[in-house]
Amino acid sequence: MSLFERVASRNKKESLVENGDRIVVGFSGGPDSVFLVEMLLKLREKIDFDIVLVHINHLLRGEEAQRDEDFSINYGKSKGLKVFARKINITSLGKEKGLSLEEAGREARYSFYKEVLEKSNSNKIALAHNKDDQIETFMFRLTRGTGLSGLEGIATKRDRYIRPISEIYKSEIVNYLDENNISYCIDSTNLENEFTRNSIRIDLIPFIEKRYNPKFKDKIFSLIEEIRDINIFIEKEIEQFSYNETINIESILKFPKSIRGKILSKYLYKYGLEVNRKKISLIESILEKGGSQEISLDSQYILKKEYNILKIQKINLIKNNIEEVTFTIPNKIKYGDYIIEAEYVERGEQNKNCFYTNLKLGDTLIVRGRKDGDKIIPTGMKGEKKLKEIFINEKIGKEKRDSIPLIVHNDNIVWIAGVRGNEKYNSTEKRCIKLSVRRTK
Repeated sequence: MSLFERVASRNKKESLVENGDRIVVGFSGGPDSVFLVEMLLKLREKIDFDIVLVHINHLLRGEEAQRDEDFSINYGKSKGLKVFARKINITSLGKEKGLSLEEAGREARYSFYKEVLEKSNSNKIALAHNKDDQIETFMFRLTRGTGLSGLEGIATKRDRYIRPISEIYKSEIVNYLDENNISYCIDSTNLENEFTRNSIRIDLIPFIEKRYNPKFKDKIFSLIEEIRDINIFIEKEIEQFSYNETINIESILKFPKSIRGKILSKYLYKYGLEVNRKKISLIESILEKGGSQEISLDSQYILKKEYNILKIQKINLIKNNIEEVTFTIPNKIKYGDYIIEAEYVERGEQNKNCFYTNLKLGDTLIVRGRKDGDKIIPTGMKGEKKLKEIFINEKIGKEKRDSIPLIVHNDNIVWIAGVRGNEKYNSTEKRCIKLSVRRTK
């Protein structure tokens, strides 16, 4: 199978380039980007799509960098392709943002790609990563430390980014270009081992091939494919958690720690939150703790653990204070999201949404929220308990506690609506004052 047939086959399998696409191509003028465009132009004979090229001069290599820029512009013209070129001083950018040259270069490139994507009304960005890049990325991440996701190399397709030649070796690319007399530029810094990735490519991999296994790269790529398959299986297993607004802690504790980390990461990503090991470890640390816990995720969101449930909430900077309501029995009033009713009735079945009391017709009641020091004698008990203890025992989350109505008579709490009554006001009479509550939302 020819190189083009392999590229076309991969494209068909993964739907990288499709009819009607308009693709921004990252174009350095080096062999990989030239080969990518050559393959895309051949593919365009079978599929209807457009291409624009993007070139960035990082201002690092003097005349050589200008040579690459001129080559890229002239190459685009020779192929009838529009070229967007820009000079960006990544040395200054790195100093300004506290980034290494590699990081600054990456940020500059991806920012310009997105800008051109919008200007040219394009929908995809094609990058010229090859099979060697996959293996170098695997080795780089392995030496720095990573999880299974980091060891699956560079995705062929992710969001708007596509990498149509990611399964072609660099040697195959160069041979193709040389055999077909297709010009390209050589970046002399790629031959220096100052950068970690260059050292992996120039020193480490050739050493392993020579000393241990001449087919080392093939073996590593087979491992990458195996890891991808495992990751796909794991993703399907944990997909259920990405649809829920809350996470049941018992259900995720059944998974190994590494898989729990993936579940928690997906949950944070759902809210557009930054994910890092420290944040995941912090969440892990509260999973098996009792009671309610809170973790600040950023300036806008907090993660709340309420007994067996995890949930993310936006921070409400303004606390809603609900005004007290005073009324006389019998009556029905609204308090926040609740309807409270007091009526003289035949005693029925007791449940959490009602409380049969020894109050009298004409008694005046106040409905309010909780205050520091609030206590009652819970029904069926003899001693007083603080409301906080009752809320904890009833597993009521912290953010709900302030909005729960308290029905008060002569400064005594008669009923924590929907939660627990006060034994002092408990009635066993056949006809008595019934307090009831229901939510409006």
